[in-house]
Amino acid sequence: MDRSKFSFNTANLSGPFAEKLAALEEAGFASTTMWPADLFVHFEDPEATIALIRSSPVSVSAYQCVRDLEGSSPEVKARKIELARQFIDQMKLVDCGMLVLCSNVQADVERDWARAVQDIRDIGELAKSRGVRVAFEPICYGSWINNYITGWELVRDVDHSHVGLVLDAAHIFLPDTPLKPIDKIPKDKIFLLELNDFPGTTFDKRELLRNYRLFPGEGVRPVRELVDRVLGTGYDGPVSLEVFNARYRAADPRFVVNRGMQSLEKLFGSNA
Repeated sequence: MDRSKFSFNTANLSGPFAEKLAALEEAGFASTTMWPADLFVHFEDPEATIALIRSSPVSVSAYQCVRDLEGSSPEVKARKIELARQFIDQMKLVDCGMLVLCSNVQADVERDWARAVQDIRDIGELAKSRGVRVAFEPICYGSWINNYITGWELVRDVDHSHVGLVLDAAHIFLPDTPLKPIDKIPKDKIFLLELNDFPGTTFDKRELLRNYRLFPGEGVRPVRELVDRVLGTGYDGPVSLEVFNARYRAADPRFVVNRGMQSLEKLFGSNA
């Protein structure tokens, strides 16, 4: 896999957005995952950020994120769909074609499978009408759809051309979800691969997710096997580093992105 597939999440970095983007370009990253907050770093007008992105060789591979849609109340669902509509408007400004949708982790989620399928199908229809895709990401600390196996079952049953799956190493490794079932997922239904690693510790899942993620190869998790299985499906989409780490957020962005690129080059060897 060559560098044209390598992406990096802006939330891994501190400092002005322009510095983040410059660091990514210098390190050789082809794309980035953005957040709405990135657009509004200029108090007066987001146009400066939009112009910066449009003039940069670093494209936007994915936009984070809508949360807690499936199994929500009709009122909440309507609000989430409207939020997705507004996010897609923002995505269009920066030529981004993929919206990440995180699974519902709320305590009052309604565990009605048919309803969940319809909820995701509805946002898929919105995405299709606007020429973008929705990548569904199961969140491991949720009480219902909290692993990629169940997430794939949902995406499969939704059966929508514009809905696929996010495979995030963090949400696979922390609950120790087996990797072998990845082999059965069609390559065209995996929309995004997010890579990270973890130290050997028993900290709370959310604490680990937010502050202690490591770059691939820096921890103890089977990142190599995960990558081999995903690539074994024929997947050739973006490979994004999503490494939320308190130390890295306090460091120079150039140091962090270079460390990330080194981890990918080591992981993919001569093919990077």
